[in-house]
Amino acid sequence: MEILEYHLEETLKLPKNLELLLNSSNFAIFDIETTGLSPRFNNVILIGLLYIKNNHIVIEQFFCNNRKEEIQLLTSFKEKIQQFDLLIDYNGNAFDIPFLNKRFLLNSIDYSIGSYKSIDLLKLIRKVQKNLSIANCKLKSIEQYLGIHRSDQISGKDSVLLYDQFEEQQSKHLKDIILLHNYDDLYYLSKSLIILDSIRYEKILQCFPQVLHIAGGTICYITKQFIKNGSFHLEGFYQNKDIADYIFYENSFDFQYTQKSNTFSIKIPLYKGSLSTGSKCLYIDTHDFPFHYDHKHSKLSIPENIILFKENQDIKIEEIYSFVSILIIHIFRKMKKNTFL
Repeated sequence: MEILEYHLEETLKLPKNLELLLNSSNFAIFDIETTGLSPRFNNVILIGLLYIKNNHIVIEQFFCNNRKEEIQLLTSFKEKIQQFDLLIDYNGNAFDIPFLNKRFLLNSIDYSIGSYKSIDLLKLIRKVQKNLSIANCKLKSIEQYLGIHRSDQISGKDSVLLYDQFEEQQSKHLKDIILLHNYDDLYYLSKSLIILDSIRYEKILQCFPQVLHIAGGTICYITKQFIKNGSFHLEGFYQNKDIADYIFYENSFDFQYTQKSNTFSIKIPLYKGSLSTGSKCLYIDTHDFPFHYDHKHSKLSIPENIILFKENQDIKIEEIYSFVSILIIHIFRKMKKNTFL
């Protein structure tokens, strides 16, 4: 097994919407190559990472010269990947992450990649494809839409067949083709991220995990948000060995944290009302909560202490995110100090 590093003399210009989502978190773009589609019967033979170091792009590839080296590859990759708060991928939720986690398990490596860390660009593209008039959801179609043209022309299926030949022949030429395919997938996915600035930020928030920085350098992930039966529900992940199981019920919200799974949930009952426009709405009153919240400017003439969560069928994603971010940070900081409310 070998590790190849390429230090590029260029920076990665992030789209504004991605900078907002990352919230100063460190990230890596990643992609894997395998010997087939089944994680039970096939191997990971190449993992590529693209990340930023000293404001420049670094591409790092973990490559097996034969599939028997897989456990070395996975062990080395495990040590590296834990440095990153978020992972950017394309179809990673459905393929790369489940495949890797299965291979970790079968190789008796005590590690798995949490889906809460994954920013799967394909998940978003599927929701906005028609609005953007993209032919299909393939990464190469996104590249064409953005005017990006790559020299690599082989597919993932081709890469599988080429690796079989390489393993038998140990041909440097075949190896270079396989490595280039993975390299280009990483490099051009990084260039394709600019498409995020063509998509409304609230759509992005609906698809991807959000990251909050809690005191002491710990990180909290918001993984799911929805409104049901007149209440707002939120689920997330927060790993902190200093916090035990916790359940709290308050008039303004319910909170539960489970240490074993490092997961938490929040439930906020919403008021029902009508706006001067006649629209039906669901909202909260910030006076019900034990902290100060600076209301974002609203186009509607409503009191500063009222935050709309839903107007007719329109869920106010950005307004909700702004408020619950403050609420979550408040909760965990109080819990850490054992001075909750």
